[in-house]
Amino acid sequence: MFKGHPKGLYALALANTGERFGYYTMLAVFALFLRENFGLEAGTAGAIYSTFLGLVYFMPLVGGILADKFGFGKMVTIGISIMFAGYMLLSFPLGGDLIAMIAMMAALLLISLGTGLFKGNLQVMVGNLYDDPKYADKRDSGFSLFYMAINVGSLFAPTTAVGIKQYAMDAWGMSSNDAYHFSFMVACAALIISILIYYAFRFTFRHVEGGKKKGEAAVYEDNLTPEQTKQRIVALCLVFAVVIFFWMAFHQNGLTLTYFADEFTYTNAFGLTTMWFDVWNLVLIIVAVYATFSIFQSEGAKAKILSGALASGVLAFLVYRAMGISPEAEVSVAAPIFQQFNPFYVVALTPVSMAIFGALARKGKEPSAPRKIAYGMLVAAIGFVIMAVGSNGLNTPNDQQRAIAVEKAEAFAKEYYAVAATAEDLDAMKEDTELGAQVKPATDFMGKLTKKTKPVFYDAYNASVVILKAEEAPAAESMEVAEAEATLAAIKADTKPETRTSPYWLIVTYLILTFAELLLSPMGISFVSKVAPPKLKGLMMGGWFVATAFGNLLVSVGGFLWAGLPLWSVWTVFVVLCLLSALFMFVMMKRLESVAK
Repeated sequence: MFKGHPKGLYALALANTGERFGYYTMLAVFALFLRENFGLEAGTAGAIYSTFLGLVYFMPLVGGILADKFGFGKMVTIGISIMFAGYMLLSFPLGGDLIAMIAMMAALLLISLGTGLFKGNLQVMVGNLYDDPKYADKRDSGFSLFYMAINVGSLFAPTTAVGIKQYAMDAWGMSSNDAYHFSFMVACAALIISILIYYAFRFTFRHVEGGKKKGEAAVYEDNLTPEQTKQRIVALCLVFAVVIFFWMAFHQNGLTLTYFADEFTYTNAFGLTTMWFDVWNLVLIIVAVYATFSIFQSEGAKAKILSGALASGVLAFLVYRAMGISPEAEVSVAAPIFQQFNPFYVVALTPVSMAIFGALARKGKEPSAPRKIAYGMLVAAIGFVIMAVGSNGLNTPNDQQRAIAVEKAEAFAKEYYAVAATAEDLDAMKEDTELGAQVKPATDFMGKLTKKTKPVFYDAYNASVVILKAEEAPAAESMEVAEAEATLAAIKADTKPETRTSPYWLIVTYLILTFAELLLSPMGISFVSKVAPPKLKGLMMGGWFVATAFGNLLVSVGGFLWAGLPLWSVWTVFVVLCLLSALFMFVMMKRLESVAK
């Protein structure tokens, strides 16, 4: 799996792993930081967050244009420096005033610009390594390994971000707002490691940096005719169009699939299911997978024995841990925890996909990159079919939100009626330092209420408080109590019972969508690096990221659908989009494969 690749691949992959670990560590807590540190409304914080993500994926186009003129290596170096400056600025605890806001915006611009210069051009350099005929047949597998390295970094990022923030609060007595900056410092440190790796092993990839002599434009060997150049650009644009819809569907993992996890899956896991929600169990599974593959790929008997011993030991330990879990064991499952499954599956499944396609290649039957992309869209459609089946019998999101609001209102009333006579009082307590800490679970939930669910929550809470107080004071006004009972009864009569389902629907869906991602994303990047005209490689790789950016912007379509529609119809929209995209790829297949020869 790791043999036969240019040494520069591993240097560039490790440099990117460090950078991505820092990026995702910062991103894991950034939205919360915006709300807590600056007191922003959820919509305002979301707008800043999404704009930043859009810039991160649009800026590689600028980086690509500059790299085509000045060289990829130079842009990567400049990008690293700019990113470091951005993370460093973000690491300073400047408070929550206007100056702090301006500093944060400046930091985000620096990070997005630096990422634009770094991200796409680093991947072009990876592709350039495989322009050597000696490595040409390993281009797709090389990008699979590179893509795996990205996800190694993202697998640990959320846990690290939360852990370092909590450590700063517990060990050093930092306030919650100031502690966020320690998570941003992790991103800074990770980038330093990336810089060191990049320069320490630069000798392995210096020949693909696209450098130039002083006063000269970067020189690239280009034997294509104008017609061939046109055909390649058109083919790439066709792939970009499909990429838009793939990322639109796939990145529902951060929107509607997260909504589903929050609102429709059980909030606790029991028994053996709890093992899936411990990230270290997932790491052990990854180790077992790679050790198993090493048994077959190692050349010496000693290496095979060691690999077998490691795989057996890890599996035995996992079985031991599983046997020690009682059926009554319980862990709380927060919606964001499901985000760990995508990088876990990417890292664990990369050797599987490489083994499958390697075997097909040896038989001369390996599908082309465009065909893999088409298959990826079909697989993505299957993932959303699973969600449609798993959503059968569940409430609409509106009905579910109403049910949750009523259930929470009654629960909070029982807990807080002695200190908050009305929901309005409860909401006002968040401004009080002492009382706000007491009622934080309630005020946190109230902050998530929509225009439709807020009145229901308030009415249910206020009515419940009146009823509870009457139970302690029989002399209470009977009319007021009767009205409260009638109000609560009417709310419940108009509210469907809450419906939830197993987390395994999401766990399996993430597995299927990851298969689709492995077929499309690294293969798509590989296709761009192979087909792009030499003089336009940076621009075309930037085009890939722009398509990704458009796909990310269209993710919001899922949010608009997430309302009164039955859940199966929401997932069906993405099934249809994926199937139509796959059909489009198959119709254009001959044209796409002709330019990739």
